[in-house]
Amino acid sequence: MKQNQINDLNTLGQENLEQIFNVYQTNTGHYYYNLLQSIVFPTDLPEALYRSYSVVYGDTWPLISYKAYNTPNLWWVILLANEISDPTKIASPGTSIRIPIMGVVREVLTQIERGS
Repeated sequence: MKQNQINDLNTLGQENLEQIFNVYQTNTGHYYYNLLQSIVFPTDLPEALYRSYSVVYGDTWPLISYKAYNTPNLWWVILLANEISDPTKIASPGTSIRIPIMGVVREVLTQIERGS
């Protein structure tokens, strides 16, 4: 079903970015996101709090998120953890990236919810 108005969108869960982005619709019917707040991802976490993942041909950030967390909606956490600023560019096959464990993701989501 094509949705023509922002109000027609289903309510999004916290992991679906509603706490992080405003969603806007252009007059041509396209949606875009605008960052509401800066998200600081800790860069000094011990390696034990990450899993390593080797990118394969056909991967997208949402697909990697699905493989790691059973949801495509946490792709942005993976990008933050790897200090990747352009979500339109996927890492080359064979590239090793860090996947934060779910406990780290929960802490990031909790801090976003608190607004800190």
